[in-house]
Amino acid sequence: MIAARAGAGRTLPAMALLLAGLCPGPACIGSALAAGVAESSPAAGPSASPLTQAQSNLNAPKPSAEQQQRVPTQSAQPAPPKPPPDNAKELPARQVMTLLGSKAQDLAGEDLGPVVDIVVDRSGRPQALVIDFGGFLGVGSRKIAIDWRLVHFRPENHDAPVLLHLDRAEVQAAPEFVPDVEPLRMLGPPPNAPGPPYVGR
Repeated sequence: MIAARAGAGRTLPAMALLLAGLCPGPACIGSALAAGVAESSPAAGPSASPLTQAQSNLNAPKPSAEQQQRVPTQSAQPAPPKPPPDNAKELPARQVMTLLGSKAQDLAGEDLGPVVDIVVDRSGRPQALVIDFGGFLGVGSRKIAIDWRLVHFRPENHDAPVLLHLDRAEVQAAPEFVPDVEPLRMLGPPPNAPGPPYVGR
């Protein structure tokens, strides 16, 4: 029996009959052609060829950048905190205070401004307390250095503002403190005036 093949090696029975002379006539030729087309069609086969699959993969839409970002990724675990050094020590919270940012008040209890700096000598001993005086929200304010002898701390009240032994009028008349511009000026006690109690403490 003679067999004819088309496309990927599939047999065409009607065409074989035609070639063998067993099915003469136009009807048999039409059947042979229809069978060949049907069997050579990619949809009739059990699977597409590897070349067709590769072309389909290339033509497939790629995920957008936003879709790629949505893919969950495993986050790195944070490193455990390192232990403190052997020379680290705790400060008694109720027995110490920070000065920068603390409020300063005059003898009448009126706020004069926040503490913004401390002036020390070459030995590290404090000489003056610098406050940001006047203005509104830092605009139009001036830095005034107050002699350390006029600074008073109230250990009985941890949250109490720093007390300055002067009044608002004296601070308003004081010269502005400008760092690195000599001579440096600060507001001190009046001449021959006795020092206030608890000076600098």
